[in-house]
Amino acid sequence: MSKFAKAVAVLSNGYRTMTAREFAGFLRLLLFRNDLILVYGRSLDDPELVQRRPDPRIRKGDLAELVSARRQHSAVPWELKCDLYDGVRDFFVHTDDGVLGHISWLYYRNDPNRILRLDEAECEIKFCLTLPEFRGKGIYPAALQAILQYLRERGYRRCFICVKADNEPSIRGIEKAGFERLGAVRLRKMLGLQVSAPKPTSQLTGAKEGQRWIA
Repeated sequence: MSKFAKAVAVLSNGYRTMTAREFAGFLRLLLFRNDLILVYGRSLDDPELVQRRPDPRIRKGDLAELVSARRQHSAVPWELKCDLYDGVRDFFVHTDDGVLGHISWLYYRNDPNRILRLDEAECEIKFCLTLPEFRGKGIYPAALQAILQYLRERGYRRCFICVKADNEPSIRGIEKAGFERLGAVRLRKMLGLQVSAPKPTSQLTGAKEGQRWIA
């Protein structure tokens, strides 16, 4: 999908899912954005990375069930469409009695990435969504833990996650999952086009030489 087509798709979806006031604010941010983004990371070599009592409702999802989940929404959240927007395929879900309550996407080195420039053995968890009726149940940090285990078993060394500085609920979930704050970057856009370059993970201000973030 081209950048123009992707922007049109996001705008069209937003028009259906937001109030008029929310959509007006979205358009303003689309014209010019300067967001402070916090960067968190977790070493997959960390001996403390032990998932206790894994929740069987949290697992790696497949595209067929995602297509089915989209049919259950009259206005589909855009976080359920990252496979269409970015061509990514790996994601984790939380389901309860067949109802999808959470989704988190995995982006690798060659996937479209707007904030970080990943190395070969690194992954970023992006575009996470817990649906309103499932919030407040600790699903988000549990999903992050399950993803970390999945990546570790496949030989990945580091995992990152970015969050807007004012998104306190997400920050609490990220820190509860054991992620360490590494620094902050600015995400700048003009007329919908990103003007800030992705930051190499080796240049993060919180990098710990010889221990975690410098290969």
